[in-house]
Amino acid sequence: MSPLVEKQILQPNHQQNHKEKRVVKQSVYKSRITKGEKLFYLTALIGIVFVFYLVLSNYASIYMANHQIQQAELQIQEQQSVNEGLGLQVMELSDPERILDKAKDMGMVLREENVRYTHSND
Repeated sequence: MSPLVEKQILQPNHQQNHKEKRVVKQSVYKSRITKGEKLFYLTALIGIVFVFYLVLSNYASIYMANHQIQQAELQIQEQQSVNEGLGLQVMELSDPERILDKAKDMGMVLREENVRYTHSND
C-alpha cells in the first residue's frame, strides 16, 4: 500500500479512538467525597450536636439547682433571724417578775403555801 492510503486508513481510526477516550473520561468522572464519607460526616455531625446538647442541658440543670439552693439558704437565714427575735420575746414575756406584776394587776394574790417548785436551782 501506498503511504497515502495508509494515512487515510489510520486517520479515521485515530479520530474514533480519540472520541472514545473523551467519552470514557467524561463518564468516569467521580466526585471527591463518596456517599459513605458523606454518611460518616453526617453521623459524626449529629453525634457532636447531640453531645453539645447534653452538655448544655446538664449545665442548665446544674445552674437551676444552684439557684434553688441559694434561694433556700436565703429563706433559712431569714427564718433563723425571725426565730431568734421570737426567742427573745419569749424570754422577755416569761420573766417571773413580769408574770407577778401582771398577776397583781389582775387582782391575784400570791400565797406562799400554794407555791410548788418543779426544779431546784443548783
